[in-house]
Amino acid sequence: MKPYTFRFRTGEIIIDHLKCAKCNSYACIKADSLFGTGVLRIQDAKPTLTTNLEDAQRLCNECMACELYCQSHGNKGLKIKLDQFSS
Repeated sequence: MKPYTFRFRTGEIIIDHLKCAKCNSYACIKADSLFGTGVLRIQDAKPTLTTNLEDAQRLCNECMACELYCQSHGNKGLKIKLDQFSS
């Protein structure tokens, strides 16, 4: 299965829905609702965007909480790739 990806101003969020299928916490969604702008939601047991790709790029506040929480409290299915550190 191809990863679910979307851009934000300085990088890209990559979500592996196969890992998310085994997640019980959806920590990324909780983190986005607490620290972010609510661009993520759970749809069909998977994290997806609440808006279209163009608006998500503008609305994401780049707090990185979704990745931090997914990696520490979730199933490690979400990663952030920053343009600055990509070759």
